[in-house]
Amino acid sequence: MDIAFPILNLVLGAFLGVAFKYWYDYRGMVYKELWEKRCTAYKRLFSMTGILPDYPEKAEVRYQQLFERSREMSDWFFGEGGLLCSKETRNKYFKVQDNISEVLQNKSLKRTETITKEYDSIRDLMSQLRRAMTDDLMSRSRM
Repeated sequence: MDIAFPILNLVLGAFLGVAFKYWYDYRGMVYKELWEKRCTAYKRLFSMTGILPDYPEKAEVRYQQLFERSREMSDWFFGEGGLLCSKETRNKYFKVQDNISEVLQNKSLKRTETITKEYDSIRDLMSQLRRAMTDDLMSRSRM
């Protein structure tokens, strides 16, 4: 009986150690696969948001281009990227789309006109979306 308790502890400890290692390895594998898929998908969305860069300001972006980019982003979201977005990135994505939709609903706008007063607000939201994507990928953090 004196030896049974230490042996039981040893077996239980080994079992828990193996279970923890399996869980930890599985979690790492899932995270790695998610990161790889996000990286591929986010590259496309990151590029799409380049229509309104922080620097240099693009002089000739028209409302029609903004409409087309919004549709392209929507296709991306529902086709490949929406399932991969973190909560934060998804929220930033919808802020961009909501803002674009609000601007484009202005009936007095002509689609051929150049974006003027809304440029800064939409650009800032796109910049926030880009930042959220880089946070998800940890591409701007030091390891």
